[in-house]
Formats: sequence, C-alpha cells, structure tokens
Amino acid sequence: MARVRANRDAPPFPGRVLIAPDKFKGSLSSAAAGKSIAQGIKRAWPGVKTTCLPLTDGGEGFVELMVRETKGRLFTAQTADAAWRPCRAQWGVLGDGRTAVVGLTNASGIASLPTMLRNPEKTTNLGTGLLIERALRAGYRQILVGLGGSATTEGGISLASVIGYRFLDKKGYDLPLDGEGLARLDRIVPPKKMPGAKFIVATDVNNPLYGARGAARQFGAQKGADAAMVLRLEAGLRRLARVAKRDLGRDFAQEPGAGAAGGCGYGLMTFFRARRENGFQMVRRLLKLDALIREHDLVITGEGCLDATSLLGKAPAQLGELARALDRPAWALCGRASLPVSKAPFDRVAALRQEGDPELALASISPEEHGRRLERLAYEMALSYRASPQSR
Repeated sequence: MARVRANRDAPPFPGRVLIAPDKFKGSLSSAAAGKSIAQGIKRAWPGVKTTCLPLTDGGEGFVELMVRETKGRLFTAQTADAAWRPCRAQWGVLGDGRTAVVGLTNASGIASLPTMLRNPEKTTNLGTGLLIERALRAGYRQILVGLGGSATTEGGISLASVIGYRFLDKKGYDLPLDGEGLARLDRIVPPKKMPGAKFIVATDVNNPLYGARGAARQFGAQKGADAAMVLRLEAGLRRLARVAKRDLGRDFAQEPGAGAAGGCGYGLMTFFRARRENGFQMVRRLLKLDALIREHDLVITGEGCLDATSLLGKAPAQLGELARALDRPAWALCGRASLPVSKAPFDRVAALRQEGDPELALASISPEEHGRRLERLAYEMALSYRASPQSR
C-alpha cells in the first residue's frame, strides 16, 4: 500500500475523482459500471466532484467513443453475430469524414452469445467482415478496426475472406471460416487486387498469435474452450502462421497484438497489411487523458476480472500505470480479483467476489443487482478511506 503524509488541513476524502472503468464482461457496460461506482462514492463522500469516463481500448464501446469524440457519425447495419445469427450492429465514420471505424465486439463479441453458443471452434467474425466490406464499398480510404471481447479464435480468416482471400484444404475446397477450419488449412490464395484503403488495427492486448501467451492458450477458456479444444486451436493457429509465411511471405505471428481477439490482430496485419496501434494509447491521445488525470485527485477504474491477463496491455492496468506515472493514486474495483495488489498498478483493489469464493457466481445475477453490488463496494471502499486517510 502506498503511504501518504498526514495533512491536517486536507479534506477527509479526495475532492475530485475520475471514474473510468472498463466493461464488466457479460454484466455491465463501462458506462453502467461507472455510474454505479460514482453513486457509491458520492454516498460516502458528500460534496465530492466526479467525472465519469467509459474506458475502452479497442473492445466494447470503442466505435461509439471514437465517433463521439471526433464528432463523427454512427450507422447501423444488418449483419450476423459470431454464431451466424442475424443481428444489427453499429459502425461509424470519424469526424475527418474519410476514416471508417468498425469494432469487433459490435457484431462478433462474446457478450452477445448465450453460454450454449460459445464455442471458438465454430464461431466466426464474418459478420464484422461484412461491416468492413460495407465501409469499403462506401469508399472510405482508411478503416480503423477495434479488437477486443471477441467470441472467436480463427486468426482473422473470416475477415480476410470478404476482400477475396481463399483458404483451401488439400483437395482445393474452401474451408469453414472458423477455428475448426484451421486444422485442415493447406493453401492460402490471395485476392487478385487488394482494396485501396489503409487499415489500422487497435488492439487491447500485446499477446502473440500462439505460444504460452497466445490467443488460444491465454484466452481460449474464456471463450468456451476446454483443455482439448485449446490444444486444437493452438495447433490451428500455428498452421495458419506457417502456411501464410509460405504462401504470402508474411510473418507477424510474434508481433505484439497478433493474438488479440482470437488472432484477428494477426489476420489484419497479415491479410490487410494493417498498422497496429495500442487501443488504450489511441484513446489516451484522443481524450487528452494525461491532462484529465492531472485535474483529479484520485482515479478509479475496474473490470470484470482482475487477473494475470490484465497486465498484458488491457486498459485498466494501463490507466493505473499512467496515473502512477502522473503521481495520482489509482483504485480498482472488480467483479473478481486473483491478482495481488503488489503485482497490480493500483493503490487499492476491491472485488465483489474473491478467487475461490463459494458465493453465487456473478454471472447468475442480473445486471441491475450487479450494479447495486458494485455501488455498495465503492461505498464501503470509500468509507474505509475516510476512516483511515493515511492509507490508500
């Protein structure tokens, strides 16, 4: 815990608090989580001034944030979700009028799928690919693709198919555009002509395509894969990288962010020649986040699960590191925490449920109840600070 010098003239609580949580996956959006935290803080600290900022790094809320902050335009289109069910999803155009923005979570996110349909060997990003195709047909010369929160582990092959790539088995037949199809990949045929637009991919993690920190082994279980399926998906991603290197002469498998969104970071870099940017750093510049943090006395963030993967480039951890660099304390409120405070870039951490807690799983409660519990957690955390202002 950080120690703070006693100051008898200081108020019993921070006067200005920046509240910027990420989503609580499957339960609360970042905006809803921020509202609950703010309500709890205000109950404990009457008179405190709060600023709520939904946090995103390429995943949920990325399209909406980029469009809103650049004064662009949002559109809604008919497409399909990761289980290939009809759905409507948003995409947008930034305020410059020439850059389209598409988010993987808008059509292909895991949050929109019931548990019974979460199978990364069967899910596909083709619905997001159709949004990219729509933006290309509309003539936009630059396309920004935000990654995060995907239901898939197929290396981005479904996205590539919409611009003319073909993925064939040994007999020359087209493969299913999903994680299972990768196991039979034998040849990649590029399109005769690439689209004229430039692509930028905003990733929420720094992981490579495969290996111990890769898309399958690090995130497969979160998407519904059991241990045997993780091994099959890992083999498929390695096969994809090997064939792409042979047929296309491109090798991005170990690039930071290649493993984002089940390998879609790799797919966009390899098949679209996309330039990769860290999603949080992009949002940091857009929102002038450094200046905003300096205007506040405390930063509060949070996410559904604070664990080892949180330190792989996800937004809450990056926000905590930035606050620390700017000499501001940062707290994290989470649904579940398995990462010790000593390993996290936060001065205080609190969770609705600790690792191994037999309490009813958070996934089984309603978003409204989840919000009430988060508000209560924020209230109790703030009260403990007020009772002991020498510790954070």
